[in-house]
Amino acid sequence: MTYPQSTLQELAESERQMVLEAEARFGKHWVEARASSIFLSRCIVAIDHDRMHVGRFTAILKKHHLLAIMSAVRLHKSQAMWNLRQVLEAGAHAAFAIANPGDEHFFKWENGLLVLPPKLPGKRYDWLAQNHKPFSDAIKAKKDMLNESQTHANVVASHGVFRVEGDQAHAPFFDVEDEYHVKLDLWLAAAVALDVMKLFREVNQGRNVIEFIEGFDGHLTTLENRVVALMDEMKATERWQRAEAARLAAQND
Repeated sequence: MTYPQSTLQELAESERQMVLEAEARFGKHWVEARASSIFLSRCIVAIDHDRMHVGRFTAILKKHHLLAIMSAVRLHKSQAMWNLRQVLEAGAHAAFAIANPGDEHFFKWENGLLVLPPKLPGKRYDWLAQNHKPFSDAIKAKKDMLNESQTHANVVASHGVFRVEGDQAHAPFFDVEDEYHVKLDLWLAAAVALDVMKLFREVNQGRNVIEFIEGFDGHLTTLENRVVALMDEMKATERWQRAEAARLAAQND
């Protein structure tokens, strides 16, 4: 499907149509990504008053997760991946704040100004690695993947917005639509949401400073099963298998 992109009015209307038509274009991949985003935004129903930093970071992550899936279907892959990096970072910091509520872990006051010492985020990640290593490793792996290919300017990131045909170069506003890659991005968004929610549940165990929505565990398991099934379908495609064979061959060189 072609979406007009010659004027600001066309861009705005095309982006609206892309979101409204997302289910028709990407089917259950959009459905599950949307379901994961909605559940991520609603899964916490109460936070202890001394855990306000949890609220701050969950506000960031739920906004950026919705932006990520909307950016994916609006054909802005780099923006979608940057939004997912924000989700991973905010999720890690919110998890840390569940166990460590003190302001000193997040900011300091200097001469009446609020400052963000650059060493503090590293300390939060160190705590996560020491206390919740499987989740820490999963977050780091996804962040590294995003940083390597899509959250910085590089040749890979340019592939969707630059084409040469004969003696003409094309640089469209929207990425060249690739249904397979958009579906992968929607799956990744759903997987990131699951990682974050499972991390919150683990850190909260024994502390009980946040309250999850009724039926949280069952709903999370059901959602995870559906998202895993999507990944299994993608892995069965010829395109995935070709890419995986190339990746393994490169490792062996």
